[in-house]
Amino acid sequence: MVYVVVTMTIKDGCMEESLELCGRLRPLVLAERGCIGYDYVRENASLLSIQEAVDRNRITLIERWESPEALAAHGASPHMKALGPKMAELRSGVTARAGEAIF
Repeated sequence: MVYVVVTMTIKDGCMEESLELCGRLRPLVLAERGCIGYDYVRENASLLSIQEAVDRNRITLIERWESPEALAAHGASPHMKALGPKMAELRSGVTARAGEAIF
């Protein structure tokens, strides 16, 4: 299984539009062959001593894929080609990490 963690910083004033696009994109991605999970997360304050400061302009996307090939196909999907650039316009920054489960 392949895991991807994407951290997006949304431009000021663009959160509602970003969330609307995420809501449109999620069911399309979940219907893709090989997609196991595709979850957007907004931060909350917690009692975790190691938690970073909450950033209300940040969204974390946690993806799970059956294989690297499924992840590659996802990037080439029509909905990612159509909505991906629109999402990029609303972000001031993005990072991603990918890996496979070791245990």
